[in-house]
Amino acid sequence: MNYLAITLLLIILSRIYITIAKKYGILDIPNHRSSHQKVTIRGGGILFFLSQICFFIGSDFAYWPFFLGLTLLAVISFLDDIITLKALIRFLVQFIAVALLLFYIDLDIAIFFTAILMVGAIAFLNAFNFMDGINGITGVYSIVVLLVYLYINTIKETFVINEVITYTLISVVIFGYYNFRKRALFFAGDVGSITMAFILLFLSLRFLDTYNSIVFLGFFSVYGADTLLTILKRIRLREKISEPHRHHIYQKLVDVYEWSHMKVAIVYGLLQLISSFIIVNVMDAAYNLQLVVLVCILLIMAILYVSVDTYAKRKVRV
Repeated sequence: MNYLAITLLLIILSRIYITIAKKYGILDIPNHRSSHQKVTIRGGGILFFLSQICFFIGSDFAYWPFFLGLTLLAVISFLDDIITLKALIRFLVQFIAVALLLFYIDLDIAIFFTAILMVGAIAFLNAFNFMDGINGITGVYSIVVLLVYLYINTIKETFVINEVITYTLISVVIFGYYNFRKRALFFAGDVGSITMAFILLFLSLRFLDTYNSIVFLGFFSVYGADTLLTILKRIRLREKISEPHRHHIYQKLVDVYEWSHMKVAIVYGLLQLISSFIIVNVMDAAYNLQLVVLVCILLIMAILYVSVDTYAKRKVRV
């Protein structure tokens, strides 16, 4: 199936989904932690999953364990968008999906490190979901990471069938048409953020298997710093991690600094693009140098987080 056909198909499916969501009330109702004030269709990120259905059929069912895990996540996440499910159910399905992925890729690492990777992978899925809180941020950030992986896959060494990335990119661009605006027409929902996270996880593990390097962590440095430091801050404040909050930096930029959603999304995307550009340019260097560069990038992101958070506190007091 060519790219034009995929694009037209996903556009048609997006319009069909809007009609279905309106009819059956698949809506996001604003609450005290929301960054929007109007009722909006949720679950528009189902386009990401639909793009992988197209890839799976067109590739003669390549990467079937990945697709099976993705399908399980898409179904359970979409149900969670409609009726809130218990956390235990969501984590169980996430565990199964990640286990399928690790079984398929079969990294040559000890069981102990496999367990750590399992925990880290599940944490990544949920962290990516937590970061999906304002218009445009999931779309812009995903496009940056996908373009980086597409560049590596095309220019350097192929580690995955190209269409996994390109079909996803097309779906994100179409999603952005509805979401990257002041008044979004629909949100990604859990079905969008979780499936996108799983696709990026798959690409990252394929990268790890091919290059035997953890520098891919630099491709998520902005989200990583925001998520990890926010969790540490909440622990310090003795807050329950599971409860809603407004401590993420992207939330501070909107609430305190009064930046628009689009501006925040673009800044996050640009910061990640710069970080990724640096990482890509040291991929052929000695591994020790790669690690040094990765640590430096993560430290810079941590400093930016602390600086923005500290000034936000002063701004609120004033």
